[in-house]
Amino acid sequence: MMAKIVTAMHETPETAPIVFTGERPPAKMYVVLGSEAMKKWYPGMRGAPGQWLRGRNGEDVLLTYSPEYLLRFGAATPALMKLKREMWTSLKGVMQRLR
Repeated sequence: MMAKIVTAMHETPETAPIVFTGERPPAKMYVVLGSEAMKKWYPGMRGAPGQWLRGRNGEDVLLTYSPEYLLRFGAATPALMKLKREMWTSLKGVMQRLR
């Protein structure tokens, strides 16, 4: 799923690093994929998927669904399609803010 997201952004994994396991690099904006990532990178902050937040250093933070969460649904149900549309709309918002 991450490969599809990167491709849709017209980027490559090298030019759009979106998964960090070590120290977070400095940036003006972060996309946080799921509540577990939110707890790791922004402990104490709360938000709902699709919501823009302000990080402790003034950076924009978008919380969205974890790809693993979406994959748990398995079959393409109406509920899953709704969540995917919400996630896609949020990611398009990132691209608009970057322009």
